[in-house]
Order: sequence, then structure tokens, then C-alpha cells
Amino acid sequence: MEAPRFEINYDNGGDVERMIIDLRGFYVHMMDFITDAIYEGPRTEVLCYFIDDTGKEYTSTLGFDSFDKSLRRCLIYFEKNEEFERCVLIKRMLNERL
Repeated sequence: MEAPRFEINYDNGGDVERMIIDLRGFYVHMMDFITDAIYEGPRTEVLCYFIDDTGKEYTSTLGFDSFDKSLRRCLIYFEKNEEFERCVLIKRMLNERL
């Protein structure tokens, strides 16, 4: 399965979260990517591709050593957006990895 592509817009500022057009889709994918890698084994380190408004494509990778930090970022996002079922799953994964 090929990694998804997310559009980014530099006009939204230098903060990466403000640049990603489909921020929820990005966090859902990151959570699924990490979940699959933890429970089924990693298939690739390529998380996704970002495409800017000129069509230039950037590869984003996520290695096993960055999973905990990325899960914490997902948790912050989903708590802020009141997606508590996802929060429970993330907390469970983080606790299992301690």
C-alpha cells in the first residue's frame, strides 16, 4: 500500500500543523501507521508524502524510535478535538510501550 499524500500550504504560516490542509486525515493516518507497525510489524518508514502548491513532493518518514513522541502528538490533537475513543487507544499503546 502506497503512503498517502497530503497537501500543504506555506501561506498558512511556518507551523507544520497549520500548513497541512487535511490535518485530521494526517493524524488519523499517523495513528494507524504506528498501530500497524507496533502490532503487525513495520512495513516501511515512509509515513506520507507532502505536496506543496507548486506540486513539489516531500517524503516524510517515521522510524520506530519516534513512535512514542508521535503518539503523544496524536494524543494532543485528538484531545483538543474531543475524539476520546482515539485518546483511549493511544494511551493504551503508550502504556504498553513503557
